[in-house]
Amino acid sequence: MENLSKMKIEELERRLGVLEEELDELEEEKNFVLKQTGLHISGGKVKQYEAQTQYLNQSISELREELMQRSSQLKDNNW
Repeated sequence: MENLSKMKIEELERRLGVLEEELDELEEEKNFVLKQTGLHISGGKVKQYEAQTQYLNQSISELREELMQRSSQLKDNNW
């Protein structure tokens, strides 16, 4: 992911929303595919879902952390 410290808060929030939506869609797709009876799902596909989920969760965590740090800095500067 690019350098978050150089991004505006609005861009961070927008990107966070996009990633959360992507994660929700991925979870829906994964649940739908894995619940199909009689459908063989390769181990590679399962690992792909896991890797995508892990990447999205990590990116979301990084964005939230950056937003929390900025929020904390704004509070400190206002005191």
